[in-house]
Amino acid sequence: MARHGYDRTQVREFVARTEADSLRLAAERDEARAAAADLSGRLEQARREIATLSGRLDKIGTAAAAASAPNAQERATRAVEMAKVQATEITTRAQAAADSAWSAAEEASTALRERYTKLLADLDRQHDEIHTKHQTIMTDAQAKVEAMTTAAEAQQKQIDEQTERERQRVEQQFQEDMSGKRAELHREIETARTASSEEARRRVQEATDEADKRIAVATSHVERLTALREQLAGRLRGTYDLLTQSTALLEPLEAEAELTPDTPAALSDRGDTTAPLRRPTPQQRNTSPAQ
Repeated sequence: MARHGYDRTQVREFVARTEADSLRLAAERDEARAAAADLSGRLEQARREIATLSGRLDKIGTAAAAASAPNAQERATRAVEMAKVQATEITTRAQAAADSAWSAAEEASTALRERYTKLLADLDRQHDEIHTKHQTIMTDAQAKVEAMTTAAEAQQKQIDEQTERERQRVEQQFQEDMSGKRAELHREIETARTASSEEARRRVQEATDEADKRIAVATSHVERLTALREQLAGRLRGTYDLLTQSTALLEPLEAEAELTPDTPAALSDRGDTTAPLRRPTPQQRNTSPAQ
């Protein structure tokens, strides 16, 4: 809540009341002006009627003077008197109405001035009261703020001291806990290291044994494959010798002659020891296994 020499709520309420009173007084003023205007219109109308009656009186007087009848003058005199009486009554009523309207307007204007004067006086009085109250509130608030500040500083100091003691206690407890945890962690690390070393040695031994087994199996396979290769090589050499001996005795087929233009003798002359094999004839297929 912001206070700058006045209470906003009170001022707003006072301004609202003042505006309402101003609107009401303005309405009353407008009503008085309308009544005065109406009375002025009536007065003007009465004046026009008086002028009309005066004209009629002049016409009647002129007509009476010109009349030849013996009682014309008497009737004209009565008519003039009656017209004067009516004109006097109309003028009196109009003047009374005008006086009443002006009196009412003057009273309304005076009431408005008095009302505005009173409102201004009330506004000044309330402003002074609000200013005085504001000063009192500000003084009380300043005193309360100072008291609260002093109390807050004392409480903050107490909290700081308590916090420092708690921090030291927690730090000491933490150091003790950390010492115990470091010792326990060191033991766990040594235990894990020993277990890891044992596990590593066991796995190395298992891997070594497995490698020895695989090497032995591979060596056995290699030896068997070497023996089989030598056996196959001997058989191939025997087959090659047999084919070489039978080449000179057999004529090649026409298709085989086109596929293999080089003879074993030509290959032998070139020094090529890997002669292409010829397709055996049906007779060779039947006789080769027996040989």
